[in-house]
Amino acid sequence: MVRRAAHTRLVRADELPKFYKGVTNLRNAIARDYVLLLLFTGLRRGEAATLRWTDIDFAERVIGLPAVRTKAGRALSLPMNDVVRDMLVARRALGNTGFVFPGAGESGRISDTGLAAVATATGIVISAHDLRRTFCTIAEGCDISPIALKCLINHSIGSGVTEGYVQMATERRREAAQKVCDKIKLLCAVEAVAAPNVARL
Repeated sequence: MVRRAAHTRLVRADELPKFYKGVTNLRNAIARDYVLLLLFTGLRRGEAATLRWTDIDFAERVIGLPAVRTKAGRALSLPMNDVVRDMLVARRALGNTGFVFPGAGESGRISDTGLAAVATATGIVISAHDLRRTFCTIAEGCDISPIALKCLINHSIGSGVTEGYVQMATERRREAAQKVCDKIKLLCAVEAVAAPNVARL
């Protein structure tokens, strides 16, 4: 396994097909879907792990997190791209378990991210935060505005006069999210993404 400096580590473009295959081959379908959510949204580990079905608005195709549950202390309204929507629809079809990614532990939510198993299978050692860095790096090359990227990852858009006037519409953010998603699919060599089979806990 190749180990890299933690503060700059990400999944390189040439590694993404192998990494994606390792993720989709995970026996634990809950962990598989959790890692795919991290890769295709850039969500923080804790924000994704504590995701509840009450946070998912399928009608508006938005994931909504209240400020008290985000590291930034800002509410997040994240438009779903097609990969995320298909995955969540498949998971929801199993029923309402409270948490989107349930676990057998006392907390009731996922604890094993599956990344150790992916590392064993692929030799790619990566953390959940590294997937956030991977998402941001890919997004930066997708010709979306810096403000759109900051909205997607819930960073402050700035305190300048101009930034203070910007209220980016959901559909504009959705276009940016889908553009990044399409680039990730291309880099992962995904020809068509269908909702995978989802196992019950």
